[in-house]
Amino acid sequence: MESEPLMDERESLRVIHAMILSAKKTLQDDGTLYLMWGWLVLFSSLAHYGLLTQTDFPYPYAVWATMPLAGVYTGFYVRRLANRQPVKTYIGEFLSYLWIAFLVSIVILLVFMPRIGYENTYPIILLLYGIGTFVSGGALRFRPLVIGGALNWPIAVAAFFVSFDVQLLLLALAVTCSYIVPGYLLRANYQKQDV
Repeated sequence: MESEPLMDERESLRVIHAMILSAKKTLQDDGTLYLMWGWLVLFSSLAHYGLLTQTDFPYPYAVWATMPLAGVYTGFYVRRLANRQPVKTYIGEFLSYLWIAFLVSIVILLVFMPRIGYENTYPIILLLYGIGTFVSGGALRFRPLVIGGALNWPIAVAAFFVSFDVQLLLLALAVTCSYIVPGYLLRANYQKQDV
């Protein structure tokens, strides 16, 4: 029985580097999820703010009803990406656990929003956005996500000191910094890699 030849250090590093690049390309995709969630949260927070401050509409929070539909779409989209990925990577597994933890934490927070108060909920959501994008950016070594995530933290601190309606505007600012801008930069990088 013949044994497989051992790889030398250079070959091992080349294989590891290729796996990281493959994971990075697969996980980055074309920025679709960051852009989709960023624009959806931006639109919803601004619409909620407008309905809350400019109208007598009794349910200004109704604009957030699109979130569960976006969640279902995300589930199908991620499953399709996973099926196309030829090999599972540590980075991919790590990020999937991170975003599952993020989602579960957001759902728990939203369920208990009436108990902890609306003014306390959104700053915590901003902190969670910061963690998710900061850690994702670090794992992918994509600086705009790291910076966008880090910007969420001072925005969250500011949100603790303002009224709920202003928190909605801060939420719009936060997703612009941590989802939309990095999403477009991810898309630009993805398109450069495909050329």
